[in-house]
Amino acid sequence: MAEEYVLAREIIRDHEARMMNIKKYYPYFRLAEVDFFSFQGGKYGALDMGYILMAVLRFFIEENSFKEKDVTYDEYELFMRDIYKRDFELNLSSGEEKEISAYIFDIIRNDGKPFIYEYFEPVKKRRQTIRMRIIDSRIKNDIICYFITSDAIEFYLDTKEIKDESAISIAQVLLSKMIENRNFKGGTEVIKRINSEVSRLKIKKNDVLAVMGEDIVEGVKAYEEFVNTGVRWFDEEQKSFQKNMELIREALSKAEGDGGHETALQDIYELETELKKAIVKHRELLDACISLQRMADELISGAKFSRLRRSFDFTDALRLAMERDNAAALFSLLSPLLTLNIKKTFNLTSIDRLLTMPVLKEEKGEEIGETEEQEYVYEDELEEERIEENFEFIIINLLEAVLREKSIKLSMFIEGMRENYGDRILRNSDFYTLLIHMCGKNEYIVEKALEKPETFFEEYMARAVQREGTDKYSGLSFRVGNLEGEEINIPLAARISDVVIERTV
Repeated sequence: MAEEYVLAREIIRDHEARMMNIKKYYPYFRLAEVDFFSFQGGKYGALDMGYILMAVLRFFIEENSFKEKDVTYDEYELFMRDIYKRDFELNLSSGEEKEISAYIFDIIRNDGKPFIYEYFEPVKKRRQTIRMRIIDSRIKNDIICYFITSDAIEFYLDTKEIKDESAISIAQVLLSKMIENRNFKGGTEVIKRINSEVSRLKIKKNDVLAVMGEDIVEGVKAYEEFVNTGVRWFDEEQKSFQKNMELIREALSKAEGDGGHETALQDIYELETELKKAIVKHRELLDACISLQRMADELISGAKFSRLRRSFDFTDALRLAMERDNAAALFSLLSPLLTLNIKKTFNLTSIDRLLTMPVLKEEKGEEIGETEEQEYVYEDELEEERIEENFEFIIINLLEAVLREKSIKLSMFIEGMRENYGDRILRNSDFYTLLIHMCGKNEYIVEKALEKPETFFEEYMARAVQREGTDKYSGLSFRVGNLEGEEINIPLAARISDVVIERTV
């Protein structure tokens, strides 16, 4: 029964932790499948995406973590130029270098979108979505700069470290990089993974003790493996904890001296609190391992004494009888059972011991109340929700305008939107993005879009119509035509070409 419980816990409760650990490897295998033979006639077929990805990660770690600077695209192109010549012996022209470097950079950044990895969460009984990026960007001094994400650093460190290295030590290295880069929220997540690893080692300690209670030989092997892969790193882990605590204090002192933002200070305080909890749990793990060592010594000593006794292995005897196909050999199994001594005696002197034996106090376990798991909403999910709402809002206004007027210019539509919703509609970048997608096709039929949308614009038009109700717009179709030479001068925005939208049905 206990084995079934451990199995269920391993499968269900630890599944999410395993998926979070797997996610950092997912983009690598996605990118390693990139085939350069299908690009530009295969003239860059000698390149290997797996090697290039690892080289780019090492370059960004060097620039972001050790030199503490962001990377511009020109610096990335210069680095890739050496890769082509030194590692693949390709003599490319300046134009070819720019072409293949841009192609590789877009693939690694996944066109600015996160890599999405889905898995089934057995505790919540639903599918979960994991998003991660390898290279991210930000604008600094009106220049787009790029930097490596913490997930990519963690992946690179995992591939670089030896097999039996401490997972806590690896996480400590990643935590140091995040503190130096002032990524305090990401550091808090790393500490949570450290706490998860400490909890895993505690569970493994109990499992080792259970194995030793059943099979001392296998238990000793499990104990030695546990000591070599966990206990041996305690001294280094304690030093790393102290180093990171000093880094946090320095960051806190600097933020308070510079009059840091309240949110940043709050992130540092949360990071410090989580690290203190991790240090306490790590010390508890050390005490538990010392207790395990003492109990292991007792079990091994008892097992050595029991090995001196004469014993008979019934299982082995039965196996030998089956291999030899000799039923007479079963006599050695059955004869001890037929001559059992069922008479039992009780030593009267043991009564005094029973009466004088002290009663052990009952140990009560600590009651832990149920805690609600906090669900995180990622920034890209908020962006997708905003874009969807804006697109559907603009499309409904466009369909209403087409229903009112048989033919309407884009300039008239924009002016109507400005009168109804103010100048802020002209500052909305989603408004112009949707207009660009609308001009990608000459004619739109609402019923066909509802049945099978073919373009990005038709997909959002189908969603908007379904939300508003299909009866009002059923049978509606319109054509988008270009007005050559006519432009729209939009205040507070830019100049765009004018088009005409004509209702056909």
